[in-house]
Amino acid sequence: MRHFFALLVLCCSWQILIGQPIWDEQAFNSMSASERYRFVHDYPFYKLQDGNQISTLLSKMSAIAEAKKDYRTGLALKYYTCLASGNEGFVMPKGKTGADIFAEMESSAKQHGFEVEQAVAAYYMTDYLFSQKKLTNLQFYVEVQQFFERFRAIGFEKFRDYNVAGMLFNLSQFLWNLGDFEKAFKYLSVAERFIEPTDEGGFHFTQVLSYLQTYWKQRKDYDQSIASAKKILQFHQNFQSDDPEGQLWSRFWQNFSSIEIASLLIEQGKIAESEPYANKGLELSKTQNSLNPVVSQQAEFDALMVLIPTKLKLGKLDEANALLQRSSDIKTFLEPQGQLDYFKPLKLYQHFSKYHEITGNAAAALRYTHLAQTLQDSLDRRNDAHKLAQAQLRHEAEQYAERLELVEREKDLQKMLRNAVFAILLLALGLAYGNHRRLQLKRQQKEKELAIAQDELVELTKSLREKSELAESLRLEVEKLSAQGNRSENLEQLISSTILTEADWVKFKAIFEKVHPGFMEAQRLKSPDITNAEQRLLALEKLGLSAQEMANMLGVNKNTIHQTRRRLRLKMGEDGTISEAS
Repeated sequence: MRHFFALLVLCCSWQILIGQPIWDEQAFNSMSASERYRFVHDYPFYKLQDGNQISTLLSKMSAIAEAKKDYRTGLALKYYTCLASGNEGFVMPKGKTGADIFAEMESSAKQHGFEVEQAVAAYYMTDYLFSQKKLTNLQFYVEVQQFFERFRAIGFEKFRDYNVAGMLFNLSQFLWNLGDFEKAFKYLSVAERFIEPTDEGGFHFTQVLSYLQTYWKQRKDYDQSIASAKKILQFHQNFQSDDPEGQLWSRFWQNFSSIEIASLLIEQGKIAESEPYANKGLELSKTQNSLNPVVSQQAEFDALMVLIPTKLKLGKLDEANALLQRSSDIKTFLEPQGQLDYFKPLKLYQHFSKYHEITGNAAAALRYTHLAQTLQDSLDRRNDAHKLAQAQLRHEAEQYAERLELVEREKDLQKMLRNAVFAILLLALGLAYGNHRRLQLKRQQKEKELAIAQDELVELTKSLREKSELAESLRLEVEKLSAQGNRSENLEQLISSTILTEADWVKFKAIFEKVHPGFMEAQRLKSPDITNAEQRLLALEKLGLSAQEMANMLGVNKNTIHQTRRRLRLKMGEDGTISEAS
């Protein structure tokens, strides 16, 4: 948050005031939701210097968005309200803080499903907590990486309206200060895709390229480094501003990038090519680079440190000598005031040593060499200590991140195991229910089939009984006729015929075994030598038919039935009873 409040102030100082932007309340009210959203993001709030005017405008816009239930536009307005809160005279709604507004923005975005706005608000809230020292470096190190991955997952392009280049730059700057240059470079490379050489985007355009230029310089890829520096130089050469601070800011970067290009060309051995850039840097440094004269002299000193070795390598000793003296004068002026960095004279001593070596003054060259070496040793110790501290902090941060990742993995594993157990339980219940339903349906089907078989057996038995009754009536009629001395061979033949034919028996047996499964098998196991006729007798007896009915059905006389029964008693059990196994 602190970065963007500062950015807004800078933007306001760089603005090109070409007249007040147009605001039409009625037109804003009649727009569609998408048009209002676009209007808010395209509106040049940064050009308004009056904080009270900005707060009034944002308040009116917010009231319309709220009345229209235009939630996404309302979220965008909360964002600009927070950014504008750094302006003098700005009045926050209902006395809230920027943190309060961003908290509301995150909650509302989550409620209405706007993942971009939710991520933006969460980023600013986290940055605010870090700036208030409510998050440690270790915690923020983890948060920085999580936000990058969150932005990547959603899509960096979707964050254009919320200055994705600025957010990524802030994340990379933290990593850079921690000494994690490779991760910082990764983030800066993404940010580079979204920087814009405009008056509004100029700050992050310059900063991102400046860090990339330094990265390539550290890697000794001088061509890449020079390319970044030239982009900065070209932007600021074309930058126009009526604001004095904006002009000074632009001249500073022209000076700085010119000096950097000259320095990089020198590293490549392109001395003649470097001289124009070094001269340009010195020329710019001599102009007013700040309202503060100390800052101007510091800039001039930096330019001289690049120009002097260029002149020495080109053999322009008189010019080099004049520049050395000017540098010495600046050092003499700034050092007593504590305005010159302790290690800045290092290069000056080295340049003096080189100059005296070329001019043949060995004693002076040696004296400056000793001065330079003393400072160099001290600088090396400081740098080593700084690198060690950075490495230690980075190591602790990485360990902290690993521990958090391990905890998250364990949580994920436990969650996965719980889900697996739950899934297995559901599957088991599903299978059990399915099996229960299958058995239930199977049982119902069997019960249905049994009921049908029972009905068929009842009907068949009824039919056989009816036939038996008819046969009995015929037998009695034959006996009556015989007693009267009249005989009918046809009737006698009909009576002696089998009611339960072989075909009927096959059908009868199939139905019988459905109703009394296992009965026949039990009888065969009890008496392996049981005959088919005996099996028929047992089946009919199982149905409760009388001896006469069985005789009629089987086409035998009643005595045959009794004889068969006696034989079966002997076969089927020692107690002389027929087995009723079913």
